Amino acid sequence: MQLFATAVARTQCPFADEVNDRLVGLLAERAGAGAKDFGYKRETAGEFTQWGGHDAVRISRWVCSVAGKFTESLTGMPLAEAFGRSLEREAERGAGAVREVAVGVTRSWASLYRSGDRHEPHFHPNTALSAVYYVSAPSTCEIDLLDPRPNVDYFDPGISLAGESHRVRLACTPGELLVFPGWLKHAVPPFQDETPRMSIAWNLNYTLG
Repeated sequence: MQLFATAVARTQCPFADEVNDRLVGLLAERAGAGAKDFGYKRETAGEFTQWGGHDAVRISRWVCSVAGKFTESLTGMPLAEAFGRSLEREAERGAGAVREVAVGVTRSWASLYRSGDRHEPHFHPNTALSAVYYVSAPSTCEIDLLDPRPNVDYFDPGISLAGESHRVRLACTPGELLVFPGWLKHAVPPFQDETPRMSIAWNLNYTLG
């Protein structure tokens, strides 16, 4: 048996060519004065879905749609049914209460990485799904996804049954979207190009209609 697999969605935005150039200018402006400078990257303040205009609304709706289909493909059932089957909601399910469920944004922001920037392994608490969309980069956009099994690398037995490494590095290109569980630790390796790299991130949760 293969147990405890972690599903990740990776797809190309069908309208990336229409929005990315405008987003580059907008994010460059928002990543200037008033942005959060953590030392290892710059991050926009406020909600991207609120200050990003029509393009932000359009791409956020698409991200939520992709995330919803991702969950439905994994569970093999509509969101409402999958949500109702949750163990924490057994009483509600037993009462026959099935409500409309959708994927919604609880937080959204943009990140700008300059030469030398990086982001150490982290996860997004109280988040069902994390989504990252790559807007602009001089080359590929690398992200590390860490094995969620905490003890997988504590000892080298000589033959590993857990895969070749405890992390997987993906090289994405502008226009690509990644969706993965909010509990999955991820990191951005050191960025070395002189032209900044720009991405947008969303914390997604299931909302009741």
